[in-house]
Amino acid sequence: MARRRNTIIDPAGRRRLTRSERVGVASLGAILGVAVVGLIAGLVIDRLLDFDDALDAGGEWDEGGGVSSRWYDPY
Repeated sequence: MARRRNTIIDPAGRRRLTRSERVGVASLGAILGVAVVGLIAGLVIDRLLDFDDALDAGGEWDEGGGVSSRWYDPY
């Protein structure tokens, strides 16, 4: 005996989502939400970290021909 599908129609005439369809939509929403949060976090970290400044020792390495830094000044 084949089981008849129960479809629930709301007063506006639209078919309501089944439980598995709601779970699928919620899962897709969660995945998209995590992706958006990761993208925003990556952009914020990229803006906060300027690797040129982080790797710079504070000295004059390629301008003027000197090797002085803020810790070593031979002159």
